[in-house]
Amino acid sequence: MRLQVSAALIVIALGASNAFAGRLFGDVKVDGKSAPEGMLITVQAAVKSAGTEKAAPAPVDTVKTDKVGSYKVMVKHEGKCNLTVHLGKQTAVLEVFSYKEPTRYDLIVEEKDGKLTVRRK
Repeated sequence: MRLQVSAALIVIALGASNAFAGRLFGDVKVDGKSAPEGMLITVQAAVKSAGTEKAAPAPVDTVKTDKVGSYKVMVKHEGKCNLTVHLGKQTAVLEVFSYKEPTRYDLIVEEKDGKLTVRRK
């Protein structure tokens, strides 16, 4: 009985470790300073639909920045994704790629002509 339970737990653990395609992480700077703690960042898979690319309705992976303006998000989708930075009522989108290996995206968030923009450092 113990052997069966142990085998089942191993299978579950191995399946859970493959549930994510990869990890995106990095530091966020807003107007030259570290991003405020709790700034929302979402990552959503980009899928092709009838010759155009648009964000898939689900899943959306979310994370908030920590005390020093860093983030780490586990992404369920492998491939092209849209990373959205939410600051106040404004948002800015950056195209990123999720791989099986962790990928660093240090972000620079700025306001230009009244619009929020995000780019990779």
